[in-house]
Amino acid sequence: MPVVTVYYDRIFSMLKGDISKDELIDKIPYLGLDIEEQTEEYIKIEYNPNRPDYSTDYGLARSLNSFLDFETQYSKYDVYESDLVINIDKSTKDVRPYIVAAVIKDIKLDDETIRQIITMQEDLHNGIGRKRKKVAIGIHNLDVIKSPLEYITVDDSFSFIPLNKDSDMTVKEILDSEIGNQYASILAGNNLYPIIRDANKQVLSFPPIINGDLTRLDSKTTNLFIDVTGTDLDSVCNALSVIFTTLHDAGGKVHAVEINSDNSKIKTPQIKEEVIEVELEYVRSLLGLELSEKEVITYLRRCRISANIENNKVRVKTEPFRFDLIHPVDVIEEIVLGYGIHNLKPTLPGSDMTGGFDKNQQFLDKARDVLTGLGLIEIMTIGLISEDMLKKSEMSTDNLLKVVDTKSIEHEVLKNSNVPAILKTFSKNIHKKYPQRIFEISRVFNKTDNEIQEHYQLTVGLAHATVNFTEANSYLNAFGKQLLGMNLSTRANESELFVKGRGAEIINGKGIKIGIVGEINPQVLENFALRTPISLFDIDLDELMKR
Repeated sequence: MPVVTVYYDRIFSMLKGDISKDELIDKIPYLGLDIEEQTEEYIKIEYNPNRPDYSTDYGLARSLNSFLDFETQYSKYDVYESDLVINIDKSTKDVRPYIVAAVIKDIKLDDETIRQIITMQEDLHNGIGRKRKKVAIGIHNLDVIKSPLEYITVDDSFSFIPLNKDSDMTVKEILDSEIGNQYASILAGNNLYPIIRDANKQVLSFPPIINGDLTRLDSKTTNLFIDVTGTDLDSVCNALSVIFTTLHDAGGKVHAVEINSDNSKIKTPQIKEEVIEVELEYVRSLLGLELSEKEVITYLRRCRISANIENNKVRVKTEPFRFDLIHPVDVIEEIVLGYGIHNLKPTLPGSDMTGGFDKNQQFLDKARDVLTGLGLIEIMTIGLISEDMLKKSEMSTDNLLKVVDTKSIEHEVLKNSNVPAILKTFSKNIHKKYPQRIFEISRVFNKTDNEIQEHYQLTVGLAHATVNFTEANSYLNAFGKQLLGMNLSTRANESELFVKGRGAEIINGKGIKIGIVGEINPQVLENFALRTPISLFDIDLDELMKR
């Protein structure tokens, strides 16, 4: 978890009310923060990565002023015009396609402020930046830059003076250096490399590796240029939001930068007022508190969130840096923080009945114990798979429950069988020692006549050079005997999943089909790039529970 170091003299100078050191230390955890270390001079605070606005003492002071009611009205962030322009070359599209920027003027930088800014930069790199792969940030001295800037690509023979060096180095030399080795893998596979340079062809930055020495900061710097590049537009915009709001709170004036490409012209930073609606009754029921409309608005204001209530709906307008608010429950969490977690009173349930174990869950736990006792290893896979995996497994793709607007082809549908997951697991472990014997118990989903059905399914897979139907059937009989004290019968059945003549249906004592068992068809093995024979059995556990 990231940690911010806060010096008492600085934080008290930023607060707009009086509070003692002990009271401050007592209140900080109620913001959802953890205190990692305390000394006479400073306190180290651990914060959740989804709140990068806490990466500096400015962000903490901003939050405390509202939370402690030192500031009941807070100004919006003003963005002024500037004459700085960035022209994007189309060659960056396949390397590092997105860039946003801002200008900060009239900011006073002392050594501690510079340290706070650099710490914020690195926390953003490591958090939403995914160690600079997704987002990389450059902070520069604006006064040595001449507009317009270019965001272009160059080959590895291109040279410039990197930060803290006194002579030119080629891109190749930089990538082979100590700092380059840390991040060179981000640009691996490319023959071109992104560069930001000004109208005088002076290099500001080689993202995501290193800045140029031209624009280094010192305590005399008063005007800044911020660039944020990356592979995801939302992420680079979110990172810029944290930076420009923090520098605004540090006393700087925020100015927009015009960014031009072949297809568009925009100015950043852009302040978008996102609105989230939450049913007031949902707030009350989830918290168990009969809060008035005025109280809800007050508690949100303490968390620096503007809100109004219309038609019994709480309408929340978010600050630029609060991109962590994406669901109604996130808003309710802010309400309870403003209310005060310490004010929540525990109550005993109204019933005098005692709890007990769910019978179905006990059955599943016993089934797991039996299978592990037979020497099988349990796997756990997620409930979403690709439709292609089902086709590879010769499983039915009819009446699937599909994800709307899925972001990944690997997570298109709710699985209707564990078989694809078992086969994929084997395919990911072809270099491991054999025999391999695994099982999975999980919910699977089907749709019939617009009715959604779900049930627990057990799938056992066995993989080694001599595995066959007999071995799979022996594990099936051992499972039935130890779990239920009964033999699970089989009857011949053909399936595309199994070798012809080497598959069967599993039936219960009433003659009802509850599963299948057999040797996997070589074509299915080939679909998963498997070279070792596999046998398996697959059972509907809900049917077994009915016995």
